[in-house]
Amino acid sequence: MKIISNFKNSSHSLWVASALLLVLILGACKEEDEINVGPPTIERVRSTDPSTADSSFTYTTLGSTIAILGKNLLGTQQVYLNDYPLGVNTAYVTNSTVIVTVGDSVPTVATDPNVPNTLRLVNRSGEAVIEFQTLPPAPQITQVKNQYVKPGDNLTLFGRYFYFVDTVYFPGEDVFVTSGFTSNAAGNTLTVKVPEGIDFSEGSAVRVVTKSGGSATNRNTQIYADKGMVADFDTNGALEWPWNWGWGISGEMIKPSQPGISSLEGSFAGMNQAFPANYGWNNDKVINLANWGGVQIFPEGEGYEPATPAANFDIRFEVAINTSVSIEGLQMQIWYPDANGNELSYNIPMSDFIKTTDGSWYTLSANMTRLTNGSTRLNTYGDFLKGDGFTKQLRLVVINTTSNDIQAVLGVDNVRVVRAVQ
Repeated sequence: MKIISNFKNSSHSLWVASALLLVLILGACKEEDEINVGPPTIERVRSTDPSTADSSFTYTTLGSTIAILGKNLLGTQQVYLNDYPLGVNTAYVTNSTVIVTVGDSVPTVATDPNVPNTLRLVNRSGEAVIEFQTLPPAPQITQVKNQYVKPGDNLTLFGRYFYFVDTVYFPGEDVFVTSGFTSNAAGNTLTVKVPEGIDFSEGSAVRVVTKSGGSATNRNTQIYADKGMVADFDTNGALEWPWNWGWGISGEMIKPSQPGISSLEGSFAGMNQAFPANYGWNNDKVINLANWGGVQIFPEGEGYEPATPAANFDIRFEVAINTSVSIEGLQMQIWYPDANGNELSYNIPMSDFIKTTDGSWYTLSANMTRLTNGSTRLNTYGDFLKGDGFTKQLRLVVINTTSNDIQAVLGVDNVRVVRAVQ
């Protein structure tokens, strides 16, 4: 009897709990019905930043999060931008606000000129539509093709979102270009003519501005600021040596042109050979920059203070390749002997920078701290200035890591040390 009694009590409790839950559900539905009395309306759109609470947007960019403000928004089932569904999280829906994130897959006018430029919100009572433009994000510069440019030269940038370009800014006060841009359909290249009046006391970075915003400036967006040259293969300077061997390459290979390659300015160091497979060696694929008399060949003075962290400096130079075969596996090794007898080096995969092998010039760059030997690396610029304790030396070596020789004409110019971080 006791067991039956407990069972009855338990069943009664379960029935009461179920009834109470049903009442709550019906109450909630009634409450939602009372609030959501008609079709939705959209009053305005703003960002989720509290400081923009009083703003009203007519466009947004891919990757952003927006707040849609209006009436009767509870129960929103979907939000569409240019007829593309964004997905709705009910946790971010109230009767007056819907918060959604604009994914990269939303079509924009940059890639499809026929998009409707609308924002549409749908719930069970109807839908609301407003005119609203979706734009690509702010432009991003990932690489300056050739940083060694002068006024009048064409400058090509690689990156993303080069759509609706308004202005390209160059170093200096009020030095910019507002027309004559050339970009491709994918928005990942931009070419512009370098203007007069560049002033490197204002920095050395290039910046692109579109309707979506401006690109960031960093060590990848710099152009040559006329400082830090070690070897331009025109003026001997501290590298002066009989028969040009201070350049570490035969004077016969220092010319204003090589087959399929024209110079940027003056002469450059050229190599025309089948670069040997499997890390094979020959002296003609080496540029050994040194003054064997112990003269300092590295830049000194303002911006090159010995106590500055080595991480603030890049070793840069231009390379052009003319070949009909793949350069995958072709590397440029930067080699440097330090004052403690360590041979520090870093290999740059050339295909990381060089996108065409038609003889056009590309800037290769490596941070100074990437030159290593095990865990040993340069800590300060002063460590770099010491060289091996007497001779100051920097070597560039073309390395072929593949199992087949690579026939190519290769040019190197303007080896320099750049203060990349102030």
